[in-house]
Amino acid sequence: MILDRDTSSPVLGRRVRWMIERIAHVLRHEGVGSLGRKVKGLAARLWRVRSHGWPIASMTLEQQYKIWLEQHSGESALPAQKNHAELSHAPMISIIVSVLGVQPSLLRETIESVAQQHYLKWELIVICGPSHSSTTRNLFKALGTAGTQALHVVAVEGGRHEHLLNGVAASSGEFVWFVKCGDLLARHALNSVVHVLNGRMDTDLFYCDEDQSLPDGTGPIPFFKPSWSPELLLSTNYLSYSSVFRRTLLLEIIKASEQRHELSPYDCLLWAAEKTNNIIHLSSVLYHSRGRSDAQIADVAKPAEYVSAEKPALERALRRRGIDGNVEETGPGIFRVRYRLDQRPLVSILIPTRDRTSLLSRCITSIEERTTYAPYEIVILDNGSVSEDARRYLGGTAKKWRVLPCPGPFNFSTINNYGASEAKGDYLLFLNDDTEVMAPDWLTVMMEQVSRPGIGAVGAKLLYPNGRIQHGGIVLGVGGVAGHAFRHTPDHEWGYHGLAHLTRNCSAVTAACMLVSRPVFRQIHGFDSTLPVEYNDVDLCLRIRREGHRIVYAPDAVLCHYESATRKGTRCRPDEERVRQIWGELIRAGDPYYNVNLTKDREDWGLNV
Repeated sequence: MILDRDTSSPVLGRRVRWMIERIAHVLRHEGVGSLGRKVKGLAARLWRVRSHGWPIASMTLEQQYKIWLEQHSGESALPAQKNHAELSHAPMISIIVSVLGVQPSLLRETIESVAQQHYLKWELIVICGPSHSSTTRNLFKALGTAGTQALHVVAVEGGRHEHLLNGVAASSGEFVWFVKCGDLLARHALNSVVHVLNGRMDTDLFYCDEDQSLPDGTGPIPFFKPSWSPELLLSTNYLSYSSVFRRTLLLEIIKASEQRHELSPYDCLLWAAEKTNNIIHLSSVLYHSRGRSDAQIADVAKPAEYVSAEKPALERALRRRGIDGNVEETGPGIFRVRYRLDQRPLVSILIPTRDRTSLLSRCITSIEERTTYAPYEIVILDNGSVSEDARRYLGGTAKKWRVLPCPGPFNFSTINNYGASEAKGDYLLFLNDDTEVMAPDWLTVMMEQVSRPGIGAVGAKLLYPNGRIQHGGIVLGVGGVAGHAFRHTPDHEWGYHGLAHLTRNCSAVTAACMLVSRPVFRQIHGFDSTLPVEYNDVDLCLRIRREGHRIVYAPDAVLCHYESATRKGTRCRPDEERVRQIWGELIRAGDPYYNVNLTKDREDWGLNV
């Protein structure tokens, strides 16, 4: 949709009304103190819409990033203005670059980006074949860095895995950064790492945001990453070369590895996840990579290097952890882990309903005809159906499945708590009656995840009937309290770095299809009955997380959701006020599985511009 530049445009009028609504929202929930800043930001956003001639939401990620770069053009120099002498700790950082298997001509720009660092206490280690040793030294001298910083050229024979071992062995830094040949570090990259380190001296692993440009001139395209997400790391190496390791951690990994000569950076990250919790995400674009776009990754055949390096690394990690699972590579560097279920406990599928027989019958029929997991039981929670069709259907269904009367005013939390108390299963699957099973292994996939140690709840991918995503996890703070990730995004599109299609951690998932173990549900005392309509699932998940469990979004568990077909109406303001009262501070702090540079106005994971 193209925005009419005329100020009388009805589209522009809707934008103005939207701004007024947002101002009222700020006054109501955040007070007068933040109003000026908010109004300024809203006005700037409206001006950008008029200037560019189309809404931000209709722009590509690349176009949005150009605007973002204009807005943040002066920020990269800020860390450099701090005096190094003020740092209590200024460690040596070893930067390791390998030119094995790549064009040595790519090295020049990488070395230049290292030489231009504001932080000066670094050493560069270049791993190359014997024939490129002198060329590398001459290049380093030509850039005028030879007299100020250390260069170590390590000439090795053999395979591409040797660079990691040889590079770490030659390094002397307290921290190590593997940089891919041809990629660039932002000038303030090392400075940013060290300043954060001085506030968190126990940090073992840093990783940062990055952007990517292609040889054909496409880009840059940003990847503003979530905070530490163990399940996402098992789906793809989302940290990639933006990672800075404590050297002692790398030495420990090398010593422990039985196949140390096959170690890759992905191996080291998977090892690190097993050995330390001191991991920090730097929400700043400090790394500029050169490679494929997401669209190309989604479409091309798997190159041999991915098959031989990253998949075996993940398989080794599963074996180390004592996990019986099969790794499927669905795209280059994109993985699906299928976990073996040693036991198949009973799952109780709890479905609240009232009168809409056509929805309920379709839901139950789809479960019965398409679900490959067994055993399960269906428990229908009837919230006072009065139609003759409903009574007839429930009467017939009661001959096969249990139907529990739940009379009284609608209270989603109370109804499901009662159903859970009457359920026989070891696991509780909360399911809306306006859903339909699409993927036969939906429940198997969810059970594979929820039965793993540390997992508290699992949510499914829900699609609208038109094939667009209705739920891909829940993000705190989007649209107010919380919003659904990737809502209205076509399911066939790769989207924002494929996150809609990757198993990953979330702050919450919708109870329209949520699986929880009975012990975890009891531990947090079920749903909060003071949230009868909305946000009861968000509250439940946040309490599960508070007890130390993780929430997982399982995109391979696919259902269609005919959303709100049974309950239509406006948002429940009392529930919104209640959840803000309980979780307002956490919501304002920002969702750890999102990114401060992504928008809170939309659910498409676009940029905050």
